[in-house]
Amino acid sequence: GGVAMDLAEYRVSRDGEALRLAPTEFRLLRHLMENPGRVFSREQLLDAVWGREIYLEPRTVDVHVRRLRRTLNAGGKPDIIRTVRAAGYALDRQR
Repeated sequence: GGVAMDLAEYRVSRDGEALRLAPTEFRLLRHLMENPGRVFSREQLLDAVWGREIYLEPRTVDVHVRRLRRTLNAGGKPDIIRTVRAAGYALDRQR
């Protein structure tokens, strides 16, 4: 989807345009990019991104996915995060 992530400099770009992500959205995108196409439940994403020691409502993931999508899809770019009903979210390899 034209997304590039520089882990050393903590930067993300899409189609060459720099994006500003909050730390949580950065970690969420990193986890999805490390596992393209794999569907993660909200609980799996909570554990991977926030850690097992913290209890948060599963819907917290929805809020952060929405923020991440808003940033990634600015300017009418296609959505690369796929919602799998009753299952979770995945980074779509098709786009």
